[in-house]
Amino acid sequence: MQRHRRFTTTLLSWAAIVLATSACTITILPSGPFDDARPRPSAVIERFESVRRSYAVGDRVQFRIATNRPGFVTLTAIDPDGSVYVIARNLEVTGRGTEILPPPSARVAFVAVPPTGRHVVRAHFTPTRTPERVVFRGLVGFDSWSNAISIELSGTGFVLDDVAEVRFDILR
Repeated sequence: MQRHRRFTTTLLSWAAIVLATSACTITILPSGPFDDARPRPSAVIERFESVRRSYAVGDRVQFRIATNRPGFVTLTAIDPDGSVYVIARNLEVTGRGTEILPPPSARVAFVAVPPTGRHVVRAHFTPTRTPERVVFRGLVGFDSWSNAISIELSGTGFVLDDVAEVRFDILR
C-alpha cells in the first residue's frame, strides 16, 4: 500500500510539473543583427521617431525629434544586410519642442532606397558640429556602428547613452 502511495505521489508530482510548465511558452529567436540591445534612452534626445513605420522604395523619409537643448544631430543607419550608412550629419536642432528632420526649410530629402527590410536609425547629439572624422561607410554590424558613434562623440562630453534609435521597414 505504501509503495502504491509513493508511486501515486510521484506520478502526481510529475503531472503537476508537466502541467505547470506547459502553461509557459518559450520562444527562441534566431540571432541576427536586429537582436542586439538598443541604446538606453538619451538624456538629451527626448523623442526620436520615424514619421511612418514603413516606406516604399522612393518615398520621402522623415523623423520627429525633440531635444532638451540646442545643438546638432547626426543620423546614421544600419540596413538589413548589416551595412552602416550616413543619412545626414550635423543637422541643427533648436531644443524647443518637436522638430521634423529634414527640416522643411532644407533643400534636401531623405529618400527610401533598397535594400528592402528593417532599417535601424540612430540619432546622436553633439553640442557643436562634429568634425566628421569618423567614416561610417564600409562598417558592418552593430558593434562597429556603436564603436564609430562612440569615437565621434569622444571629446564632446556625450557618450553612447546620448543616442536614440528608431526602426522602420522599407518595402518594394
